[in-house]
Amino acid sequence: MEFTRRQTLGLAAAAVAGTTVATAGPAQAETSRWVRQTLERMSLEQKVGQLFVSYVYGPTADTADQRNTNLYGVPTPAEVVRKYHLGGVIYFAWTDSVKDPQQIARLSNALQAAALENQGIALQISTDQEYGVVFRVGPPATQFPGAMALGATRSATMARTAGGIGGRELKAVGVSTDFAPVADVNVNPLNPVIGVRSFSSDPQLVAELTAAQVKGYQRDGRIVSTAKHFPGHGDTATDSHTGIPVISHTREQWNTIDRPPFEAAIRAGIDSIMTAHIVVPALDPSGDPATLSRPILTGILREQLGFDGVVVTDSLGMKGVRDKYGDAEIPLRALEAGVDQLLMPVDFDLAYNSVLAAVRGGRISEQRIDESVARILTLKLKTGVVDRPYVDVARVPQVVGTAANHAAAQNIADHSTTLLSNEAGMLPLSPAPRKILVAGYTPAVLAASLNKRGATATVKDTGATPTDAKIDDAVAASAQADLTIVLTMKAWDTLVTDKLGKQQKLVNALLATGRPVIVVAVRDPYDVAYFPAARTTLATYGYAAVSMEALAKVLYGELAPTGKLPVAIPTKADPTQDLYAFGHGLTFSVKETRLTVASYNIHTGAGTDNVFDLDRTAQAIKALDADVVGLQEVDVHWAARSEWRDTLAELASKLGLHAGFAPIYDLDPLVAGQPRRQYGVAVLSRFPLVRTENHPITRLSTQDPNPVPAPAPGFLEAELDVRGRRVHVYVTHLDYRADPSVRAAQVDDTVKILARDRRKDLQILVGDFNAEPEAPELAKLWRRLDDSWQVAAATTGGPSTYPAADPVKRIDYVTVGAGFRVQHAAVPPENAASDHRPVVADLYFRP
Repeated sequence: MEFTRRQTLGLAAAAVAGTTVATAGPAQAETSRWVRQTLERMSLEQKVGQLFVSYVYGPTADTADQRNTNLYGVPTPAEVVRKYHLGGVIYFAWTDSVKDPQQIARLSNALQAAALENQGIALQISTDQEYGVVFRVGPPATQFPGAMALGATRSATMARTAGGIGGRELKAVGVSTDFAPVADVNVNPLNPVIGVRSFSSDPQLVAELTAAQVKGYQRDGRIVSTAKHFPGHGDTATDSHTGIPVISHTREQWNTIDRPPFEAAIRAGIDSIMTAHIVVPALDPSGDPATLSRPILTGILREQLGFDGVVVTDSLGMKGVRDKYGDAEIPLRALEAGVDQLLMPVDFDLAYNSVLAAVRGGRISEQRIDESVARILTLKLKTGVVDRPYVDVARVPQVVGTAANHAAAQNIADHSTTLLSNEAGMLPLSPAPRKILVAGYTPAVLAASLNKRGATATVKDTGATPTDAKIDDAVAASAQADLTIVLTMKAWDTLVTDKLGKQQKLVNALLATGRPVIVVAVRDPYDVAYFPAARTTLATYGYAAVSMEALAKVLYGELAPTGKLPVAIPTKADPTQDLYAFGHGLTFSVKETRLTVASYNIHTGAGTDNVFDLDRTAQAIKALDADVVGLQEVDVHWAARSEWRDTLAELASKLGLHAGFAPIYDLDPLVAGQPRRQYGVAVLSRFPLVRTENHPITRLSTQDPNPVPAPAPGFLEAELDVRGRRVHVYVTHLDYRADPSVRAAQVDDTVKILARDRRKDLQILVGDFNAEPEAPELAKLWRRLDDSWQVAAATTGGPSTYPAADPVKRIDYVTVGAGFRVQHAAVPPENAASDHRPVVADLYFRP
């Protein structure tokens, strides 16, 4: 019986839609009839061919490639399909199968045409599109965050969304099967092969998200979903690509840890399950890997769990399945164990003919072959490739990589970034322009996102195995940056990924500089346990562009981090102790913008030797990591000590900051041909200065009551625009050791000047007051301003900022007006002996 196009389409749709009482019986009956009639007309060679899924080399079906000839004896992909009556093809980048979506679609159509010649069967075209760190179809196809990132969101809805969109995009290019999701429970932090490919270490969370992805791929995307790797690959320290992992779980542990996700997948209607090349003695004491184990695949998967879909092996080229038996024996034992599809045998011709010989010789019955072929044919009919084997190449751009799909992927990434530690209070960063070094693994994408936000990013791509020369280069570059962000990729893995531990060396060398460093684990979150000195750490679980954009949003406070650890991170020293528990994740408010302000008396740069050192001063100011620095006692020209250079301009140039200066008076008489040594106050700012003004204020020299020439005004105002808010920064050097009447006049002048600003503007007064907070002369200031040191939620250092005095006292201040919240204030430790110490305050305001 031959079905019409309409009838076959109806059957396929019914098979995909589900099993409602009204339609399940007739649809299944017609499907079974088509499968039975198709089997009756197939030769044994065709049936055996249906059991195999393999790769072919070349971007088109007619590309002649010597690699095909070496492996299959024919040069083109189309000839391989025809020669062996292939049941399925799998796409990889290294086979040149996935150059771009349109090329994939054209390749799929041409391979289907080859398969359908002479009443052949449509191909099941597959790939490993797990997303995150494992994907085959790259941009412009939508790149979703991977499984563990989804685990960090805790959202089954997002997991289903990713599966649905991913399924539709794959279907549009002719791929009908995705070997995803990973249903393994990653309970072993040292797992070298699963890691972030798993949703979580929690079986119930893995089960929930596995089921959601199955529904996304199959119900929404209308492709085959494949849960892997049965019976569970999450607790191994051996990679089955290179060895034979032995899982020591008891049967009870397997039931508790590994079984739930596969049960959930089966309940969700999973079409296919992939086997693992692992030995589980509690499930099968024979020592055979699960792929070849009848007790596991037939006894547990088929009979106990009730799965009657397609069972496909993991690659038969992996060491985990090849060590015990020869390549001719492996496919036979897999079929005897209960497998339906044989994936990527090493010697294809040997494997194919081995199965043919086993059937002809009676070892394997043709009835057994028919059982598997029937499942495969049923699956092909269900997913529509029987009725609609070809895709519309012209429609591919309308489906693949659309703006809406990218937005959905970005939304998921935005909910996955996990802030693990923020001990230095570094995050969120202020919106100020800054020089940032981005080093480590694939830093260019993050750097581009940072540049979009006004940063000047320098990239040092040191890879997964940095050389000593690259490490030294990155450390040297960090000295010129305001901030370093270093990205790690399985830095914990010194057995396979980074055998010499060079990523750890890189990160620890950057931390040892004492400069601000943010450490981001862009794959396994376990990396952060190997950097105890790191005070600011995050995890992204992947390095796709959407994950790096989400990271940039979190760094700049555009987005509050909401990701929660889907695994526990043990300490390096004691794996039984958690550094961060399952569910850990910090956050902060995005309703406020950060601004870090410092007060710095230039005498700190002169030190006890009273010799001004420009480089020493620049490094000291750089170490404050402030967005705005108010400078007091600035001598713009320092006579012979600086060869008459303009030190403020040079200081600003060294730091890459904007500068404003206001003179107070000239210390030296005018000499023909020489600039005067001008004394005053200044502002250094990461933000451009919208306006500066030197306001008149009552002055009295602390050295001479009647200085000649007369004092200049000496009250600097610098206006900034910070995320749409007008911020006025005032810098003063008030002479409170002088006549009381002058002290009172100076405070009066200050208050009058501050009162001129609009009520909604923000005000900051930075200065060297030469007074304690309790001094009566300051009372008027405190009615308008707050001393950040006294109101801070946390303070460190100090409280002395004038250690040369006896007794020591506060004379340096950062004071703020209404609209600011003071989070933290500090008097940093001295790097060199001096008669002043700076004050730094972390301020927050609503944009």
